[in-house]
Amino acid sequence: MKKAFILLVAGLMLAACNNDDKSENASDTDKKSAASESQEQAGSETADDQVGLEEGLKSDSTEVEYEDIAKGDVPANTKVTFKGTVFAVEDGRFGLKKDVTDSTEDVLWVDDIRLGERTEIPDGTTVTVYGSYTDTDEQDVPKMRAVFIDQK
Repeated sequence: MKKAFILLVAGLMLAACNNDDKSENASDTDKKSAASESQEQAGSETADDQVGLEEGLKSDSTEVEYEDIAKGDVPANTKVTFKGTVFAVEDGRFGLKKDVTDSTEDVLWVDDIRLGERTEIPDGTTVTVYGSYTDTDEQDVPKMRAVFIDQK
């Protein structure tokens, strides 16, 4: 009778151990699905955050004209918006003019440090540049850094 009782207790203990393993496997599966759901949510939040960041940076900028920059009316490191036409592309920099047919018009050079997707911008494309006016280069030509460039 002792042997039967010991076998019964051992069988119950094994059965209990097997049930714990199943619940652990089930909870692992639940954990994995919960983790994948949170990653999906994080991915959509990242895209939403990117759009929010872009809108925030664009809305805080002030639209300027070349004349304002040339006169020194725009302080360095100011968030600005500039609309112009690309007439030259050199080493990650764009040369912009308001009117490309005017040969006497001065050029605003834009360093391309865009956030997000980068696309080629061919000559003759009208763009709106959002970024910061950084001051002038060695030849006293105004420069700005483009964080976002919208093509029209």
